[in-house]
Amino acid sequence: ELAKEYLANPSPDWWSDDFLLRGPVIGPLCKKDLIATLSSVAGEEDRKGLSDAIPDMETNTFGFTADDPIEPNRVWFFVRPRGTFTGPFDHPVVGRIEPTGAKYIAPPEARSLIFNDDGKIKYSSVGYVTDRFTGDTTGGRGAVFGQYAVMGQEIDDTVGSLSTVLLQKLTMLLPEGMIPKSYSRKEDVPEWWRDSRMGAEK
Repeated sequence: ELAKEYLANPSPDWWSDDFLLRGPVIGPLCKKDLIATLSSVAGEEDRKGLSDAIPDMETNTFGFTADDPIEPNRVWFFVRPRGTFTGPFDHPVVGRIEPTGAKYIAPPEARSLIFNDDGKIKYSSVGYVTDRFTGDTTGGRGAVFGQYAVMGQEIDDTVGSLSTVLLQKLTMLLPEGMIPKSYSRKEDVPEWWRDSRMGAEK
């Protein structure tokens, strides 16, 4: 029930201080960096965000289970997002992208949330496509990679992609706040996270 409450009204207030997000090629992102990343693609008075670009977005969340035999505090679920690219989007790197009316049909994707004993979210996993042969329009991409693909901004989301790994490393050399981070600096990653791989590294 906590997971459904969060997804109905997602907010950083749900995240623990040692919160972390990870996807196949994005992350680990700590709390402050994820807030900054989400802000960079959110709409403001003079900037159009992802919700402006695909205003009819439906996440289509289903299949909640908290029966993980290894991690009892972990809730798994699926999403099958749908929408239409009918509004402009101010991309944080390439600038204004005008709408094309393209259909956003994402493949089914597995996600999860791990709650701590205080009911706060400690970990979120996103972007794990479970079947790329369902007739999607994203080239089999999940999460924000799929939305970008529908807007004509395709990024290789293959784990181990040399071009993506290099691009991510180069962006980490830019001044703080210039473009969204693909992953947090090692010193900002919570101590409980043990995996040393960053971004798309295999």
